[in-house]
Amino acid sequence: MDRYDDASLGLDGLRASGELEMLLPGEPGFEAACVPWSARFRNRPIAIVRPASAAGVGAVVDSSRERGLKIAIQATGHGPTREADGAVLLDLSRMTDVRVDADARRAAIGGGANWETVLKATTPHGLAPVLGSSPKVGAVGFILGGGVGWLFRKYGSGADNVRAFELVTADGRTRRVDEDEESELFWALRGAGAGNLGIVTSMEIELYPITELYAGNLFYPAEMAGQVLRRWRDWIPTTPEGLTSAVTLMNFPPLDDVPPSLRGSSFVLVRGAFDGPMAEGERLMAHWREWREPAMDAFGPLPFERVGEISQDPVDPMPVAITGSWLQSLSDESIDALVEHTIPTGRPPALLFAEVRHTGHRSSTSGAHAMAESEADAMAVVQLLGVTPTPEAFERVRVILDSLMQAMAPDLTGRHYLNYLEGDERRDSVEQALGRSAARRLAQVKAKVDAENTFDHGLRAQ
Repeated sequence: MDRYDDASLGLDGLRASGELEMLLPGEPGFEAACVPWSARFRNRPIAIVRPASAAGVGAVVDSSRERGLKIAIQATGHGPTREADGAVLLDLSRMTDVRVDADARRAAIGGGANWETVLKATTPHGLAPVLGSSPKVGAVGFILGGGVGWLFRKYGSGADNVRAFELVTADGRTRRVDEDEESELFWALRGAGAGNLGIVTSMEIELYPITELYAGNLFYPAEMAGQVLRRWRDWIPTTPEGLTSAVTLMNFPPLDDVPPSLRGSSFVLVRGAFDGPMAEGERLMAHWREWREPAMDAFGPLPFERVGEISQDPVDPMPVAITGSWLQSLSDESIDALVEHTIPTGRPPALLFAEVRHTGHRSSTSGAHAMAESEADAMAVVQLLGVTPTPEAFERVRVILDSLMQAMAPDLTGRHYLNYLEGDERRDSVEQALGRSAARRLAQVKAKVDAENTFDHGLRAQ
C-alpha cells in the first residue's frame, strides 16, 4: 500500500491553517483513532483526517477523488459497515456544534455530534430531540440508519424528524438536501444513507417540549422471563402511543463495575419511556407492580437529560456481535426461543442481551423516507447482542444469534433494521432491510450522486 502524507494528499495547506487535522500510520494516537465502538473491527486507513468545516470536508473529497482513493466516514464509530482498509478515514469528531432555535423548536447539529452533546444544548430550553437509546451514539448516524428510540411511538423515528441535511457529495459540492431541494436524496438519506451517498456535515431536526419522562426499568428474576414476555405482548396493544416499552433479557457480567445486586446474575427487564402525566405513567406501570413485585424497581419520573439511564448502554469500545430485525408478531414459540437462547439453564450463560421493543400501534409517521416500508407492518423490533472478547467467543455467540433468528423466523417481517446490524451483514442487507422497490430507488439515487462509488465503505447501494 502506498504511503501518503498531507503533501502527497494535497492537504498540507489546510493542515497548516488548522482547518484540517491529520493522523498518519505510526503517529501517536493513530491506532486508538482507528478503533470504532465495536472493537471487533479494526480500521487500517492510509490516513485519518479531521476537518473543521464543510469546506474542509469538500477539500478532502476532491483530493481523494483526484487520486482515486476511497473515503470511509466515522463520527462516533458506532455501526461500522466495512473496515476502512486502504481508504481515507474522514473523522467528523471536530464538527460537533449544536445550535438551538427555541422559538422554532429546531436544532442544527454538526455531523460529528453525539446525542449527549445535543442534549446539553436542548434541555436548558425545555426541548427534546427524538434520539436513540445511548447518548454516546452519533446523532447523524442514528438517523441515517432510520432511528428507533424511546419516543418512537409518539413522535416517530429519527428519520421522521429531520427537516434538512447539509451534505458533501462525491463531486466536492456542499448541498442543502430537504423535501424541496434534492427530494430523492432526502428520501434516501433518512434510513439508507449510512456512508454511501456523501458526508453529512450537519442536519436540522425537530424538537419537542419534553422535560420529564416516566421511565426506567423493572427487574424480574430470569426464571420469570417467559411469563414477563407473554404478559408484555398481551399488554402493549392497550397502551397509549406516549409509551414506548420493551422487554429485555440480560446477563450481567461478574465484574467490579457492575452493582453487587446485579453482578453475575440474569434478569428480565420491563423498560420504557412514557411522555405524559406522571400520574398516568404510574397507573400504566401498576399493571406490573400489582402483578408481581419486581426484584428491583427503577421506574419513575426521569428528567429528560438523563434519558440514557433507561438503556444504560456501554460507553467504552468492546468486541460484540449484533443482529436484529422487525417483528410482525411475537408467538409463544418465539418467546420460548428467546428465553432458551438468551438465558439457558444448565450451563453458564454467554454475555448475551436480547431486547424486543414495541414500535406498532402508532399514528405519527410521515412515511416519506427509506425506512418507511420496512417498519410499516411491524409491531416490534428485536435486537440481539453478545460480547465476544475472543474469536472463539464470537463464533459461539454468532451460532446462538443465528439459531435464535432462525427459530423466530415465522414472526419476522423479513425486513432488517439497519441500525441493529454491523459489518458485512449491514453492508449487504439493503434490499432485505428496505424492500426491493426501495432498494432500486436507492440505487438510482446512488448512481446520480456517486457514480464512481467514492463512498464504498457504507451500505451497498448499487
